[in-house]
Amino acid sequence: MSEHIQQDSETQATQNKTVQEDVLDIYEDLLRTVWTKIVPTLGTVTVATIMQRSINRSSAKHSFLKHLTVSDTGFDFADVVANINDVNVAEMKEGFKGLVASLFDILAKLTGNILIRQLEREVEGFEVL
Repeated sequence: MSEHIQQDSETQATQNKTVQEDVLDIYEDLLRTVWTKIVPTLGTVTVATIMQRSINRSSAKHSFLKHLTVSDTGFDFADVVANINDVNVAEMKEGFKGLVASLFDILAKLTGNILIRQLEREVEGFEVL
């Protein structure tokens, strides 16, 4: 009986890890797309600063996001992946949604809705779990 429970627990952990990886992949693709679309308009330094500000705001509520790093070439998710084991999928989704909302909020305040509408068209095809 305990062997069956252990197998179920291991199966559930494997499924959770797979869903975590799916969530990370989706948001990594989304954030890279946003980066690629706004760098030509705002410049690398400005975009990196905006992204870092969004991460700082969002990581106050979702600490796993503090492991997301930004450089002049984009995002690095390696530390997030290494530190995500204890984070449940619902928190991951909420954290990344908050990060994207914060990013769009900062961009709207700085550039108005023109850039935001352009980004929304670009990312509307992303399927968020």
